[in-house]
Amino acid sequence: MVLEKETFQKLYDMLLEVTPLEHDCGILCGRACCQGGKDLGIYLYPGEEQLFSGEEDWLQWQVQKAKFYDFPPGWKGTVHFVTCTKPCPREKRPLQCRFYPLAPHLLADDSLLLIYDPVQVPYRCPLIAERIEIRPEFIQRVYEAWKILLEDEKIRELVAWDSREREERPDFVPEIVLAEDNFSDS
Repeated sequence: MVLEKETFQKLYDMLLEVTPLEHDCGILCGRACCQGGKDLGIYLYPGEEQLFSGEEDWLQWQVQKAKFYDFPPGWKGTVHFVTCTKPCPREKRPLQCRFYPLAPHLLADDSLLLIYDPVQVPYRCPLIAERIEIRPEFIQRVYEAWKILLEDEKIRELVAWDSREREERPDFVPEIVLAEDNFSDS
């Protein structure tokens, strides 16, 4: 199944008001991940670009061929990479911004974990480095959003691919925030 524009909008709405802390966590790090720069950007999930015009004055767009970057072999065509050029309207933040500092990890049995995002970045995230407690409501919403996103075959393939790559690293130990079997879908 490929996710529709309306589904992405639903995800944006689900994650609009809930944040890792009671306040904007960007205050702790000077909004380090929003500063932009040569390599400091994010990829939009397939279909997420439908929520943007491509003309936003706060984003710089690059359309890249998936085969030249670290994407699953089944990914053909292009991917959208965006970099912030100035602070964004919070209601327009891409999903990866809304999820941070959490990342999905699929185990071999297809169980979903939420872990602290292990991607190397050129800044220090206090939420990860200092293990500042993240609001349970935020964790729950991110989990619920990932359950929806994983219905898209291409996104599931990406998460599984990233998960296997992490597991192959000898130094990888997932810092689990939430395990699927510890969460009730109610």
